[in-house]
Amino acid sequence: MNETFDFLTNTIGDLVDFDVENMTPETGLLELNLDSLDYVSLQLAIRKKYRVEIKFDDFTSGQITTIGEFCEYIESRMVTA
Repeated sequence: MNETFDFLTNTIGDLVDFDVENMTPETGLLELNLDSLDYVSLQLAIRKKYRVEIKFDDFTSGQITTIGEFCEYIESRMVTA
């Protein structure tokens, strides 16, 4: 999860005003104040780096709530992709 976590936190850090050093796997996505455009930017960055499609519904349904869960989601998609 380290590489995925680092990529994800750095990408989020570029999008929002939240110190990357303060992000942990337990950090809630709601704490980051991501808006819909930020999620689209994340989707594009993840697709480009990992060739993984992210479903926005997985976020809105509450299935993914923390950075750690987001990393696990990406890594599980990489295995099956």
